[in-house]
Amino acid sequence: MPRPVPNLRRRAILRGLALGVVGGGAALWIAAGRKATRFAYAGTPDTRQPVIPLALPDDQGGQFDLSRHRGQVVMIYFGYTHCPDVCPTTLGVMADAMRDLGPDAPRVLPVFVTLDPKRDTAAALHVYLANFDPPPLGLSAGPAATAAAAKDWDIAWRFADGGAFIDHSSVVTVVGPDGRVRLRYGFSQLQDGRVLANDLRHLLCEG
Repeated sequence: MPRPVPNLRRRAILRGLALGVVGGGAALWIAAGRKATRFAYAGTPDTRQPVIPLALPDDQGGQFDLSRHRGQVVMIYFGYTHCPDVCPTTLGVMADAMRDLGPDAPRVLPVFVTLDPKRDTAAALHVYLANFDPPPLGLSAGPAATAAAAKDWDIAWRFADGGAFIDHSSVVTVVGPDGRVRLRYGFSQLQDGRVLANDLRHLLCEG
């Protein structure tokens, strides 16, 4: 199945950009409780809520629980499969980063959480995410659980155009191997998978 082709001229990208930009430029992160190390991350440091729960059904018939993935770096992105451009573009950059990681890729888990569970069933998610190589793990839950998860992860969203589209924050949140939120990337910060992969490698080294 061909990978979705982004159309950056469509109006949904304007919504995503308006809600999802987290800031630009390189960021400086100081490792708490350790000897200070300096690294110019492409993403923006975010340690306001160091541990955030996420436990939802996945598209493979299981139950995802973030707390079970200590030792891995986890990339979490909220979106929906009918998104015409922002979501597939972001997922494409995440897939590029995973391929660039090479032998480190098994230590990184990309996760896609749908904001549109009525249309994005587990089966529909599985088919959609197969367009990306490697495919992220898809999470889909009921409306109440979806809204609660989005709130926990600081994702703003609302249905638009009679439910055909969703205005939502386009943000990738990266959780470190210790289970703590480390970085957030707005749409403008996710232009090159190699840059994202470099950040992820550094987090893996930090442990």
